[in-house]
Amino acid sequence: MRLTRKFAAVAVVTVAGVVLIQPAAFAGPVGSGWTEHSPAWNVQIQSKGVITSYPSSTTNASGPGGSYARAAGVQTFKLFNNGSNRVEVRVQDNYRTGQRQFEGEVKVTAGTDDESAMQIFGNDGDGATTLMIRSYAKNGGTLRGGGKDLISDIYGKWVHINVTHNATATGGGYSIYINGKLVHTANGPKGDHYFKYGVYGTLQTSGAEHQWRNVHFYRK
Repeated sequence: MRLTRKFAAVAVVTVAGVVLIQPAAFAGPVGSGWTEHSPAWNVQIQSKGVITSYPSSTTNASGPGGSYARAAGVQTFKLFNNGSNRVEVRVQDNYRTGQRQFEGEVKVTAGTDDESAMQIFGNDGDGATTLMIRSYAKNGGTLRGGGKDLISDIYGKWVHINVTHNATATGGGYSIYINGKLVHTANGPKGDHYFKYGVYGTLQTSGAEHQWRNVHFYRK
């Protein structure tokens, strides 16, 4: 999946009068030995317990309480009433073992509270997921995952996220990187895994919105 890779620049350098736009220093996979791949994916909108799937070619879709739009390399996921509680990309790359990495930039719109932004789905024990990164309203917008706050004061700002996952027959583990910095590592349960991202959860406020861009997937 290629959504205008690395041209989301954060540095502008002038060399001999020429302006060069450079990618963020933390763009790309963390660690070595990763190979980018492009798994199939679709958009899911859940309304009153019924999930409707749309192909990856979709640029606009909506349900009773949520919508999806894709333009200029940015995917926008919205909830605007309790008619929908899920507007997500479901990545079609199921795995029980092996190493996977998710990379992307997320921007949380002010007012969004207690909504999932990204998941490693799959858990053979209690619960459905291995990891869920959620956005909260506190402290100017906060991303929280793995039982801890990851970064705050994020409303209206692009935040770069990498999540690595080493899945094994007995469980494995994952690590979360924010803007290139390792912020959390934990063991994870075994399960049938795949990545999801968008906006997901019972609406707590008048509306919720997550935007994603520069999303990439890696494996080794």
